[in-house]
Amino acid sequence: MENKDILLCAMEFESLTGAPMYNYNLAKGLIELGHNVTCVGLKTGGEIKEMLEKIGCKVYKSMESHKWGKQYYDLAIISEHFPQYLDFIYADKIYNFCHSKDEADKPIEDDEINGYLAPREQVADKWDKDFTIIPIPIDFEKFTPTTDKQNKYIILAPCSIGKLRVQMFLSLIDRAKNDTNIEVWIVGEDYNGLDNVDLPESVKVMSATNNIKELMAKANEVAGVFIGTVTLEAWAMDKKTSVYDEYGNWEYVNKPNDFDKYNYKNVTKQILNLI
Repeated sequence: MENKDILLCAMEFESLTGAPMYNYNLAKGLIELGHNVTCVGLKTGGEIKEMLEKIGCKVYKSMESHKWGKQYYDLAIISEHFPQYLDFIYADKIYNFCHSKDEADKPIEDDEINGYLAPREQVADKWDKDFTIIPIPIDFEKFTPTTDKQNKYIILAPCSIGKLRVQMFLSLIDRAKNDTNIEVWIVGEDYNGLDNVDLPESVKVMSATNNIKELMAKANEVAGVFIGTVTLEAWAMDKKTSVYDEYGNWEYVNKPNDFDKYNYKNVTKQILNLI
């Protein structure tokens, strides 16, 4: 396939969270195949912007429309519900990516949208649209089986510390309180999800980091809400994974037999099939 110009639009390219990291791994795969990638966010900055620029991706704030808008792209993907991007996009194909069941991810209703994408069936089932499932891309070359054994049983929860995960946090705190051998590490951007929550010494809260692989190597178990990026990275490292719902219910989930579909190189090929 000849080189293509691809535009990825989103709320932000600032934090090391789900949607920005999805777009980062997608951009990485596309650039490795020789395509040109431009990322545009309402907010940009921080480590992920530097990561994108390092791999050769152009990154702009959305108000800088004179730098990225009104140019022709072979494919444009708008993450989340931001129809205002359509005013600036000229593209052969435009897709709307709905990353979650949250209202912020509801589909954009516009004739310019050629189709809808979702990372898993549960998200697609939420919205009354015909979706193409594009799995979450994971860098298998980065997340390889590694162990750095600790004295305690470490449960790692790498995630945004927001309201969606409060019940998971409370469950993890209870597990640490009820077993003196358990230590819980919560790592991520602080969105006040632990405000007014009494944390025992066995529960540690850490800032978001791009070195999550090193923390996973130390963990015996990795916890996450639904099967998302965190669970997939843990599977790639052969870690035990506990998967929670928004109510705090959880279960251990094993790596699936078709796990290779999450390899970012295979996900990139699916994206190119949209053109």
